Amino acid sequence: MKHDTRIYRTPVLAALGMILALGLWALWSWQGYSERTLEGRRQRAQDSFQTLNAVIATMSDGELTDWKRIERVLAGIIRDSRIVFVVVEGRYGRLLQTGSIPSFLMTNSTRGEMSTDAMHILWAPLQPAQLPSTWAEALESPHFGLGLWPRSNPVMYLGFRSRAESFSASWYWQRQSPIFALAVTCILAVTAAWIAGNRRRILAGELAAERIRSAHLEELGLAAAGLAHETKNPLGIIMGMAQQIASRPDIPPESRAMLQHIVDEVDKTTSRLGNFMNFARQRTANLKPVSIGALCRQVAEIMEPDFEMAGVALEADIPPATILADEAMLRQILVNLLLNSLHASPAGTTVRVLMRPQGRRWQLAVEDQGTGIPAELLPNIFKPYVTGSSSGHGLGLAIVKRMVESHGWRIQAASTPGRGAAMTISGIRKAEGNA
Repeated sequence: MKHDTRIYRTPVLAALGMILALGLWALWSWQGYSERTLEGRRQRAQDSFQTLNAVIATMSDGELTDWKRIERVLAGIIRDSRIVFVVVEGRYGRLLQTGSIPSFLMTNSTRGEMSTDAMHILWAPLQPAQLPSTWAEALESPHFGLGLWPRSNPVMYLGFRSRAESFSASWYWQRQSPIFALAVTCILAVTAAWIAGNRRRILAGELAAERIRSAHLEELGLAAAGLAHETKNPLGIIMGMAQQIASRPDIPPESRAMLQHIVDEVDKTTSRLGNFMNFARQRTANLKPVSIGALCRQVAEIMEPDFEMAGVALEADIPPATILADEAMLRQILVNLLLNSLHASPAGTTVRVLMRPQGRRWQLAVEDQGTGIPAELLPNIFKPYVTGSSSGHGLGLAIVKRMVESHGWRIQAASTPGRGAAMTISGIRKAEGNA
């Protein structure tokens, strides 16, 4: 539809903008949550470090400390806790270790911390029994780790289990996903309502314009039909007068021939006016059950002499089916299509009328082996006064198309120049109770 861009562009852009803003808000919130989570992991690890440091300081006796006893005590403390391991490194080697020791444990510095996917690791020199009030004061103290072990100055490594959360599995997403989904649903609902409103408004405007256009065309059609009707009357008088004059015995042969030309041209003009009036007339199809096989046989019998005279075979392959159609209109459709095929077919060729199933409906086709339709005319072949024949008036297929559309059907033309053409009518409904 030509208004698709106008209907969808602004609502879709607005919806994309709102969803983008919602996504940016979710990203910003996730970053804040991740920072708070990381800070919480660090704080819990530092609290555990201070607790174990106090235990070791309480049980220590300077350079005579029984590290095996402390190791047994620490093993019992961390057994059911989130502490993964505890290691104390002295100047001359490892003093104690308990838990699952990672292979990447760092020993080239005396103070620091690091995070992995599964734990938070920190290390620092052991504190004296008089603990500073905060972790920051302990790290900044110049006497940190001095007093109990003046020669060895041991460093304790502690691993605290604290798995990093992925976005999709995090508590943040579990809490925020329903809100996010509800917000997206609301945005989409508002966008759909906006688009529907635009569509209704544009379609209402188009419908009003189409009503005005139809009324105007109907008035033009009535005026044209009236003009054609009024024109036929004086043409009839002219033809009658020409025939009367030609019937006189004293008319010279040259004048008689000219009068005959007048009669022929008036006859052609009258025929064309009749076709024009038929095209301009607004007709509504009166749908009733019609036996398509019987109707095709009747039309074929009527037109068989014309086909025999032209040396063209006429074949019909119609199943015994009953369809919904206006019988008079359908007969005229078939006659017009068969006449077009006959005029385009040389002697020795065949014109076929075929009826094929199309899902739950039917297709009716008229195919010939004639000269075909020129490629430049094919897109406009159903428009008035478009014809590939020098003797044609270009209204036959236009009348057929109007009758087909009044039934709610569709007609299509296909052609290969020099090999024939096919006119296919689709969407033909079966009558109720007819398989």
